[in-house]
Amino acid sequence: MYHLTHLALLTSIALGLSACANNDKKISSWEVNDVYQSTTVTPNPTTGGKTYLGPSINTMDEANTYEMFNLRTVESQQGVKTYEIQVHLTYFNQVRDYNSASLMGSPASNFEVISKEAGLCESRGCMFKELLSIKVTDAFLKQNLKNGFELKIGSKAGITTVVYIPPQYIQGYLKAVDGISY
Repeated sequence: MYHLTHLALLTSIALGLSACANNDKKISSWEVNDVYQSTTVTPNPTTGGKTYLGPSINTMDEANTYEMFNLRTVESQQGVKTYEIQVHLTYFNQVRDYNSASLMGSPASNFEVISKEAGLCESRGCMFKELLSIKVTDAFLKQNLKNGFELKIGSKAGITTVVYIPPQYIQGYLKAVDGISY
């Protein structure tokens, strides 16, 4: 009896874990709607355009880098939209000096460091922050609606940070920016 109970428990755990793994691949409408509803639109009275700011996604990688990233779009009065991924990285120890990015394995030519700052020093070391911008196109975002995409950011210190923009985020964000569901 013990073996059957133990086997049933292990089977249910395995099925539960495989269901969790499969859920990552599915796009649930509530996640898309969360991003849609959390995207802010700010009018720019000077230019007559608007700025769309997607909600921030916060993660931590293996190199103990705190990653906060989001999509941002500036729309001109004429309706021309420019898109960017904003990435805010916080980490300890030595400054990394992020200096390159690649999207889906191709170098991102419009990578920009917006700001760098050295912060508080404590027992774990000194804290550093870097704010980066990578321009993307509307076509690029729409090509990656189903699977999302990876952004790899390289540094002079030899540390690479990988940021994953999930499809739910892209779909909800573009729903807010374009006013249509994808």
